[in-house]
Amino acid sequence: MSAAVTFEGSGTAIEARSRDRTSSWVVPHPAVLALITLAGAWIVTFAVLVVRRHHGFYDLAFDMGIHDQSVWLLAHGRDFMTVRGLPVFGHHASPAYFLLVPAYWLGVGPDFLNLVQVGSLGAAVIPLSLLARDRMLSAWVAAGLAGAFLLHPGVQFYAWELFHPEVVAITPLLCAYLCATRQSWRWFACWAVLAVSWKEDVALVVLVLGLVIALRGSRRVGLTTAGLALGWFLLWTIVLFPAINGGAVQSEGIYSGVGGSPSGMIDTLFSDPGAITSHLFSSESGDFAYRLLLPFGFVPLLAPLALLMGLPQFLLDVLTDVPWTRVLQHHYGALCVAALALASVEGVAFAARRLGRHAAVGACCLVLAGGVFGTLAWGPSPLSSAYRAGWWPPADQPRLGSLEAAVDLVPDDATVTATYGILPHLSRRTEIYDFPNPWESRNFGIDGEPTRNPRRVEWLVVDRSVVRMDPAADALLETILDDFRVVFERDDVLVAVRRGRQASPVGPLPKPNPQHGG
Repeated sequence: MSAAVTFEGSGTAIEARSRDRTSSWVVPHPAVLALITLAGAWIVTFAVLVVRRHHGFYDLAFDMGIHDQSVWLLAHGRDFMTVRGLPVFGHHASPAYFLLVPAYWLGVGPDFLNLVQVGSLGAAVIPLSLLARDRMLSAWVAAGLAGAFLLHPGVQFYAWELFHPEVVAITPLLCAYLCATRQSWRWFACWAVLAVSWKEDVALVVLVLGLVIALRGSRRVGLTTAGLALGWFLLWTIVLFPAINGGAVQSEGIYSGVGGSPSGMIDTLFSDPGAITSHLFSSESGDFAYRLLLPFGFVPLLAPLALLMGLPQFLLDVLTDVPWTRVLQHHYGALCVAALALASVEGVAFAARRLGRHAAVGACCLVLAGGVFGTLAWGPSPLSSAYRAGWWPPADQPRLGSLEAAVDLVPDDATVTATYGILPHLSRRTEIYDFPNPWESRNFGIDGEPTRNPRRVEWLVVDRSVVRMDPAADALLETILDDFRVVFERDDVLVAVRRGRQASPVGPLPKPNPQHGG
């Protein structure tokens, strides 16, 4: 008897038969093997690179230290994150952190978070290739479109930037979209809930996805999805964040030019529309859109409905007062790339329906050409011209031994302040501050007011080469060292312990003041 495996897709059953009539083994299509090889090589490459980045002290307090301490705190029944000076869920709505807590009970840390993210990004090829096959595209075209996602320089930079919740949400979003096209509503609900549980912004993507589902005929499911997603987003941004943070949302500061809060943005839209349009049509915004689209060969423009799912996040990115939300190197464009990847598949499928199989192959080649250009010209991968431009730690790091020795000296239960490149190696503890916090409040809480007594700090671990770049912080360090005893100093790496103090907590933790973030 011949063995058969059936794959569901858009009402069509595709039967794959094995050449071996006596075995139930199905020989994978060469395109599937090629995609598995590409994804495997991508995962291994970036897994090695992100581990090297962390252990080379090339990660930062913002944001590796934030996420590492957040999950560690939840694993130990605590919730005030001293790296940022906010309750864990006053920073972002990321209840999916709890999925990572069991691993932290076993003692994992940043490497685990970073490898989870790399694996999640690599797994995105599965829903993309299945969607392409459901759209009746050939196996090679499906593999090419899925592989193009990994070639996008933004995706590679998301791995480089290390763990961020919205990046991990990409693959669940793609799976939710796939299940919606198959009208597999239970699985759709599971994937959608998982996606929005990573960060509040993801709900805006699911909101538009719900509207797309409604437009495609499933009105009840689509409108229910849109309503629930909108409710989740508003619950956090209007009710929970202000309640947790004493009346404010921590991200409002970067939107001050357009009104700050959601209600303020609406007021600005009517009272001063120029403040909005000047951001939307700036050269920065145009360049950001260009760099997002080019690695997909501009093919996503053929599928406007799928493309619309990334519009809310794109608007949030271009309306900020800061430039780093409008570059490929940071995670802010992650949800836009997810929508673009889906739109690239739908765009090629549109070309196939209208112009035939050859048009689909041509459109796929255009996507792949854009991806190859993007990865070579802009990406941080070993194939890129920018690979040795400082994105990753060099092979030879003369100070690495000193940095490792400094970290090893600090007791696990000590209260510490550390410079930003060292902090992620010490962040699994109740109290750790990004120097010069808590003496001088910087990026701590919401209003910037100091809220922690510096005498709480028992250990200093600082990189003097970093501190010297800030004269004020350098002068502060020299002043406070009078209260500390230096126990290690080599290669500009200094470790000091407070005089007359044991390496134990300084009294009970005060109850956080929500108005001041701690």
